[in-house]
Amino acid sequence: MARPVNVNALLPIEAELQRERASGLRRSGDKLEGALALVAQAEKELRALHGLARMERYPAYRALWKEAERLRWNLTVQREACGLRNHSDLDLIYPLPPLLRA
Repeated sequence: MARPVNVNALLPIEAELQRERASGLRRSGDKLEGALALVAQAEKELRALHGLARMERYPAYRALWKEAERLRWNLTVQREACGLRNHSDLDLIYPLPPLLRA
């Protein structure tokens, strides 16, 4: 026969799990925010360049943009794992600018 479960004993564990989920989401958001700041700076620098100088700097910009895209995907997946299904707020909070062309 199954042993009765004391629900009150599980509440502190559930609260700790919720804190860890929130902390993980915050860390992922902070990483994405930092990556987006680097993309914005690289984009500003790239827009000021022309010709060969622009072509030489473009791969670094693209790498930063791809990293920000990866971090945003990671945050989306992490949110899904936490039960958050609507990600429209990510577009408002962490907008990923369109990738510039070389």
